[in-house]
Amino acid sequence: MIMTFVYLIQHGKSLPKEVDPERKLSDEGIAETARIAKFLKSAGVKIDKIIHSDKLRAKMTAEIIAKELGISNISEEPGLAPLDDPTPWANKLNEVEDNVMIVGHLPHLSKLTSMLLNIPTEVVSFRYSGVLCLEKLESGVWRIKWYVTPDIIK
Repeated sequence: MIMTFVYLIQHGKSLPKEVDPERKLSDEGIAETARIAKFLKSAGVKIDKIIHSDKLRAKMTAEIIAKELGISNISEEPGLAPLDDPTPWANKLNEVEDNVMIVGHLPHLSKLTSMLLNIPTEVVSFRYSGVLCLEKLESGVWRIKWYVTPDIIK
């Protein structure tokens, strides 16, 4: 039985727009994302592809994780902005067989999660650099496998 996993991660904490209009990751955001990446590696998480939005903070988060896990398949994709409709991505993920990580934003990730789980309300309280692992069963139904945030990893 081959399982498909999708990892949804909210980008790391970024600098305020007033300080940096590009909103690069803050030092705290870099450190927390690195901590999560080390955890994912130590847990033996296998990711085939990392996808991120066009926002610099998402790209930086994806790059930190890709480097730690030795992943070269990383790409920027449309439809992952904070206010984008999650329906196209829900449809794509329902067809995917690879283990994919999506680095994105709220409220998009929250809506995407609810859509995949077929629950009409927010089911996960995402946090900067937090990773949600969803597992697709053979029936095509998604379920939460685990969720980890930087503050519980020391």
